[in-house]
Amino acid sequence: MIVYLAEHPERRQALVEDGALVAGAVEELLRHQTPVMMVPRIVAQDYELGGVQFEAGDGATLLVGAANCDRTAFDGASEVRFDREVNRHLAFGAGPHRCLGSHLARLELTVALEEFHRRIPEYELAPETTIAFSPGIRQTENLHLRFTAASQ
Repeated sequence: MIVYLAEHPERRQALVEDGALVAGAVEELLRHQTPVMMVPRIVAQDYELGGVQFEAGDGATLLVGAANCDRTAFDGASEVRFDREVNRHLAFGAGPHRCLGSHLARLELTVALEEFHRRIPEYELAPETTIAFSPGIRQTENLHLRFTAASQ
């Protein structure tokens, strides 16, 4: 979320100016910047989907990040909207595989964004910074930020 906000200063500034946007920003950035991009599963029973036959025991990879950008499920799916009213993203999974810690994670993300931006309202990626996310979980080994004088 911090990478996205560093790359989109107008969005970051909106959060700084209006703390009421933080809850919507958390949900929208969970959708748009899905933290777990893919999930491996084993097919439990024979099944056909879109003309493709899956057999029990086959491996399958669910692309959660792609589902969260589905244009049939999200109006303006490629856009980031902190005021999106219906946001049934799959960042925490769904059904019996829903993350048990999703409510705590939302609270932690909300507090983290509020406190980070209260203390450091102005920041950007340091020059020459290259962000490389790992393929399965959206994490980066390094995040070099530069704070402006007003933030220090």
